[in-house]
Parts: sequence; structure tokens; C-alpha cells
Amino acid sequence: MTIASDLIRESQRDKLWSRYCGHFDLSIKEYMKIQERLLFEQFNILKDSEIGRHFYGKSVPKSVQEFRERIPLTTYDDYIDLLKDRDESILPKGNYRWSHTSGRSGVQKWIPLTDRMYERYGEVALTAMILSSAKYKGDVRVEPNDVLLLGTAPLPYTSGYVSHATADIIDVRFVPPIEVGEKMDFSDRISAGFRMGMDTGIDYFYGLASVLGKMGERFEEGGTGNTSLKGMKLTTIFKLLRGMLIAKSQHRNILPRDIWKLKGVMAGGTDTDIYRERVAHYWGREPLEGYASTEGGMQSLQAWNYKGMTLFPDVDFYEFIPFEEHLKNKADPSYTPKTVLTDELVPGIYELVFTNLLGGIVMRYRIGDLITIESIGDEEIGCVLPQFRFYSRADDLIDLGNMIRFTEKSIWETIEAAGIENVDWTARKEAKDGKPIFHLFIEFKPGHEIDIKDAQARIEEKMIEFHPDYVGLREILGENNFKLSALPSGAFNHFIESRKAEGADLAHLKPPHMQPKADVFDKLVNFG
Repeated sequence: MTIASDLIRESQRDKLWSRYCGHFDLSIKEYMKIQERLLFEQFNILKDSEIGRHFYGKSVPKSVQEFRERIPLTTYDDYIDLLKDRDESILPKGNYRWSHTSGRSGVQKWIPLTDRMYERYGEVALTAMILSSAKYKGDVRVEPNDVLLLGTAPLPYTSGYVSHATADIIDVRFVPPIEVGEKMDFSDRISAGFRMGMDTGIDYFYGLASVLGKMGERFEEGGTGNTSLKGMKLTTIFKLLRGMLIAKSQHRNILPRDIWKLKGVMAGGTDTDIYRERVAHYWGREPLEGYASTEGGMQSLQAWNYKGMTLFPDVDFYEFIPFEEHLKNKADPSYTPKTVLTDELVPGIYELVFTNLLGGIVMRYRIGDLITIESIGDEEIGCVLPQFRFYSRADDLIDLGNMIRFTEKSIWETIEAAGIENVDWTARKEAKDGKPIFHLFIEFKPGHEIDIKDAQARIEEKMIEFHPDYVGLREILGENNFKLSALPSGAFNHFIESRKAEGADLAHLKPPHMQPKADVFDKLVNFG
């Protein structure tokens, strides 16, 4: 039995909301006090360890300002030699789990998690469950023994720790069970979860919105024609027949929402907004977006109104590099960009910088993400804290003539708005006749191939709609700043299978959407 489960069983749902969603009620002054108090706790935790002395020197900072002046901005390169062997003797005394990810460069990143950081994973996951199923402030619909579809990676990936921590904080059931699902390939795990979910029901999903979107598409296309009733429980058969009747009465194919009544969907990643409407259509629930990273933990969530995200005050200490400063540093790597704190933010684009709290070890860390501060506060939910959305990876921007910046999200939205049915896509900036070209490569969905000139015209029409400055760009640089090429059928599947055969890390099975390296690009376009 857990504290959260006890509060639910004792009908103390108001206390559960206050405990896990109370950060929305903080004033900016209260928020900053939590940030500063936990940062000073960090100084004391790390001061006697080898890794602490590596960054602090002989004395710890005595103020936030001194910390920002003395400790340089860091990237993972500053930690590789310290963490590559997972030597816990250089860390403060304590119990550690090691979380793993692979960055764009392919370098293995290992991050130590303290017990408190691990527990916070579970607490934020429970917060996400509450918010994703809430219809109003204080509405708690989570119940012990709710069923979660296991859509996360296995240990030692961060999302795997999130699933384990969730099971530790509240009595939930995963389908398939964690210990079984972690031994399966991802696609097998998802398929098994849905099969089991026919009997158990599914209350929540945590993972990529694209997974639910594509599963919904396949379900609608295939219906239940290949589903055998043999061995099914009677309640499951009734559930399936009821779903078929609902679909028939509305003159459409059966959808997942006709069978499963999800309480909430929790998702992260660039694709959340892209698949938002599709997930709602297929599954009956809009995905609640979160922002997380291996180095920074579970850092923020949308509220129950599904608008901007709010950073938790007790996960990391935050600084923000204004976009102008980011560009100065990009043009001159020797330039040290200035940062602002949370209470100094105004709407605009920033590069996120964070320092672990709760005993973590990364300091003033540049993860390489750009965010947009959309507003200071949200009157609808009664929150006065900054509201943000993910903007782009800093190295993913495709800049044309310093007039237009294409992000992964904006390209994805343009393709979707143009109605181009596709398996996947990738894009890169090229040069032709001395001017920049935005070159987009698409693998059309089988059965939905269209004339390349027609597809290019449709996409360019939406580019003009979403980026009004594109017309001005064409006037200055001339026509032909955008080129669309079709990838051969099966290109992305071939790439994934070849990467599996090479033993590639899970994070590198798919080619990146933005600016793929030459070897990756060649593998994608040249096969046969």
C-alpha cells in the first residue's frame, strides 16, 4: 500500500491534488524560494565529493549570483570522463541507479539517479495521471489498480525508470507486466499490451503520441476482422460487440475508443501536437504533454486545460538563455551567453539551462533545447507561473536567409496540413547556385503516392500560410528555395532493419527528421 493509494481509498482526493498538483498555485516569489533553497541544499550535498570539488573548487558558492558567475555553462562533454565508468566513489555518499541514453552524436550518456530523483519520477508520473484525466481543478479520477499500457523503453532508459517508479508510488497494473514487457521488442510489447487490454481494459497510456496515432490508424483500417473470439472472456466479447454496434450505428469502421475508455493519455516529444487531434479521434482523449530528459528528469507538464507547460520548482534549478544571446554564442563559440532566471522571463524564445536538484550532479547544463515562453501565467487555471512549449532542438533549425527558421515541428505540421500521407520524412539545408535550399525527402504511404510536383505545390502553399515571410524570401532570393524529393518505398523500414542488424542503440534506429548526417542520409536513400 502506498501513500497515494491510501489517500484515494480514504477519499482524501483534495489532499492528493494538493500534494501532487499544488505547484500551479505557487506565486513567483514562492517558486523562486523553493528553487534557491534546494539549490543551496545541492551545494551542501556535493561539496565534499570529488565531482563537487571538480566544479566548485575549494569552496561552494555563497549566493545564486556567485554560482552563476563561477560555474561555467556545461554540456555532456564536461561529464564524460567523470561518468563513463559509473564510478560512484566520485559521487556524494548514497544509493544510485544509472540512467542511460544516447545523444545525437551516438555517445553513451550515463546519469546517476539518487533515490529522491527516482521517487520524483513516480510522483510526476502520478501528477500526469491526475492531470490527464481531470476535467477541472481538484478533479482526481485515478484509482488503485488502474491499468496502464506499457509504452516505455526498458531499463536502464529513463522512461523505464519512470514506469518502475510509477508502480512504486501507486498500486497500478501494467499490460504487459513490467517484468514481462521489458524482455520484448517495443512493437511486440505494444501489441501484447493491447491484446491483454482487451480483457483488463486500459485506463492510461504513457509514451509517444505517434504510437497511439498509428495504432488507431491500423485499427480503423483493419477493424476486428482478424480477431478470433476463441478463448476470449465473455465480458470481452460483449465489449467488442458493443464497440462494433456503436461504429455501425455511426456508419464508420470501429475505432479504439469504441472498445477502450481511456481516462488519460500522457505523451512527450515533438510529435505530441502533430498527433493530438488524431489521438483524440481514435482514443477519445487528448494527449497531455510533458517535457523530460535523462539529464534533467521529469521537468514539466501541461495543466488540465492542455495549454502551456509549467516547470516543476523542485526538480531542477532553471536558467534561460535569451535567443539573441544564443545566436551570439552560435556565431562566436568563445562568447559566453547571459542567462535570466524564472522570475525574469518575458514571452519569447530561450535556450533552456538547468542544474539538478535532489542530489543530482549536472550543473548549468545546456541540453540543446529551445523553448518558447508563451505567457507569464494562465488565468484559465489560476496560475501565475511562466507557461512554455518546446520550440526546437538548437541544432535542428533550418535557417533560410536569416528570414525563416524551420523547426521539426513546423515542418511536420506543414506536411500534415498539406494532407500528404507519408511513412516518414527527413529534411536538410542544401546550397544550390550559391543560395540556401530547404530540401524535404518524403516516403509516401503505400497506396497514397501522388505526383511529386503536386505534392510540392501543396506543401509550399502551406509553407506560405504558416510562414508569411516565405513570400518575401522568394522575392529576395528568387524562386526554387524549396525542393521536394520522394524516397523509395520501404526506405525507412529498410533503414530501421539495417540498424537493428548492426546492433544499434534503441535511440538510433530511426534516422533524424532534421539535418541527418551524410552516412545516415546515404543509408536512407541508397538501398536495393
